[in-house]
Amino acid sequence: MTNETPTSETPASETPAVQPTTLDGLGCYLLGGQPASAREIITEAAEAEALGLEVAFISERYNRKEAVTLSGAAGAVTERITIATGATNHNTRHPMVTAGFARTMQSLTGGRFVLGLGRGIPKVQDAHGIPRITTAELEDFVGIIRRLFRGETVRDHNGPAGSWPVLSIDPTLDEYLPMGIVAFG
Repeated sequence: MTNETPTSETPASETPAVQPTTLDGLGCYLLGGQPASAREIITEAAEAEALGLEVAFISERYNRKEAVTLSGAAGAVTERITIATGATNHNTRHPMVTAGFARTMQSLTGGRFVLGLGRGIPKVQDAHGIPRITTAELEDFVGIIRRLFRGETVRDHNGPAGSWPVLSIDPTLDEYLPMGIVAFG
């Protein structure tokens, strides 16, 4: 193959493949509403990446849209697009479970994961007996996750996000986890 510009006379086998342009700053929400099947995320994630979108947001519901599973599926079928929870709640999972999920996603995606947190929907939380989330709780939880990703062991934590005797995922860990806050209204 030469460095010449392809012409109409250049055989197709010698024409360089066109790579999709990344649409920096543009993203999409995967599985809007209630999908017929959670498997739809596989096609949607691949299509979002093929379009050149920068990020794919995945939210959750308490029935067929669980963010951990869906994030893993989207991460497994893509190579470039950022996968972000948009959002999950910190108070529906233990901090160790959320930290383990985030670390696993970072490994699975080669660092293309963003942990997006949000307050949730008050009417839904009230109906299910889930406490409403405060700004202080979110700040406290983010601080815990940051410490865990620096390899720290958090001992005797008693703060707005909760109380735990010990939290640790890996003392050799020293990674940065991108995090975001998700809001609507």
